[in-house]
Amino acid sequence: MTKLDELRNGIDEVDQKIIALLAQRFQYTEEVGIYKAENHLDSQDVSRENQQFQKIAKLSAQYGLNPAYASEIYRCIIDIVISRHEELLKSTCN
Repeated sequence: MTKLDELRNGIDEVDQKIIALLAQRFQYTEEVGIYKAENHLDSQDVSRENQQFQKIAKLSAQYGLNPAYASEIYRCIIDIVISRHEELLKSTCN
């Protein structure tokens, strides 16, 4: 096995862990979305988002990850979550 193969295997292992954690995260956000829909709360909570992005910046720096990279990734994740929460809210309004 070459060094490149070893590195790629490491990437594959990390990807598996990331997907498992994303699945877990989306399970929680689905429950949040259902709660928001049932209680007629807004799909987006800007205050919570700001707190999350501050936390993400700190964690990124702590782990040696460029905070801009992490923020961009999380912006995508949060946008997907908001979209799903909007779907859930619409489905309870119908």
